[in-house]
Amino acid sequence: MTWLLRSGGPAAALVALAAGLTGCGAGGTPAAPAHSSAAAGTSSTRVEGSAPTLVSATSTDDVDAAAGSWSTTWKACFAPVDGAAVVGWQVQTLTSEGTSPRIEQLPGPCVELQVAHGTGTPADGPARIAALSDAASLVYRVRAERTDGSVTPWTGPVAAGTSR
Repeated sequence: MTWLLRSGGPAAALVALAAGLTGCGAGGTPAAPAHSSAAAGTSSTRVEGSAPTLVSATSTDDVDAAAGSWSTTWKACFAPVDGAAVVGWQVQTLTSEGTSPRIEQLPGPCVELQVAHGTGTPADGPARIAALSDAASLVYRVRAERTDGSVTPWTGPVAAGTSR
């Protein structure tokens, strides 16, 4: 299980997202990340094979009756298409303003994000609907790092809240 952002909901996730977009070029062209490495996607990284596929995407409500609170977590899991051995996973944030220059390492093949939280029960009230709607603007793409040092192409964009 991977917590890409352990947040107080979409607002905190959007703040973290904005921080990751520092240096994004105009027109969606990413600027070079400050922490570039071959694994992080510099021009020396070989891209081979097929992009991973989204194998599952679910949203789950967790209720803490003792605390009188709830949270909704979205989890998306990926798998290599060609069955190649994978040593790591990377995720990158996409927005309407461009691609984040930051490529984050994932310890496993899943992206997990708290997309809404509140008190009481997770009824579909206006605040919950607004939080889930905001979360849908959070979009990610994932790629796998192979044992030979190459990486797969990026997946297509996957919006938080997508179900599969």
